[in-house]
Order: sequence, then structure tokens, then C-alpha cells
Amino acid sequence: MGFEQVTVRTKNELVTALNKKTDEIIVEGDFSQTIAEIKKGQLSDTDTLGFAVGSGGIGILVEYGVGKLLDVFDPTTKEDKKIHKQIERLYTIKSLTKDSFLLHLKQLDY
Repeated sequence: MGFEQVTVRTKNELVTALNKKTDEIIVEGDFSQTIAEIKKGQLSDTDTLGFAVGSGGIGILVEYGVGKLLDVFDPTTKEDKKIHKQIERLYTIKSLTKDSFLLHLKQLDY
């Protein structure tokens, strides 16, 4: 099985690539600003592990609870929330240019 990389420019193309769990996705156009916002809030695996260990595991539960509570009041559509969570959980984000980003499947790094 080969390495797959696609370039997406619309939300529908992004959803298709995310659902296929494409190895690398280059995002340009419509959804690139949203990717930039997700990148600002994304912690590295090392930071996430440090938080989990440092809080004795309780921090992960608190983060989950707060996240669920904030989702109730978030006006974003369910589809956009799903896209956001898939990207945050499955991909690392690298900035290529001001308007394009590379989503790299995290599991390929392990």
C-alpha cells in the first residue's frame, strides 16, 4: 500500500479525505482559515502526555467534561465540530504558506 497525498480546496473534498484517513492532506482555499485556528489550539503529543501525567490523569477527565459543556453552547454546526475533532485527533498540522496547510496522519509517525 502506497503513501497517499491529496490537495483539497473545498469542505466536501476535506470531509472525503478525512473519512478515508488519507496519509497527507494539503488544505488550500475555503477551509484554510479554520485549519489555522485549529493549529493554534493543538498541543503536541509530548505536551498532551505531560499534561496527563502531571495531573495524574484527572486533567484528561476535566478537559473532556469542559469540552462537552462548551459543545452545548457552541453555535458551530455538528458537521464542522466533527471535522474539527477529526483533524485535532488524527492529524498534525504544518503551515506550508499563509493560505495552505499540510495535515499529516499522526499514526504514520509512530
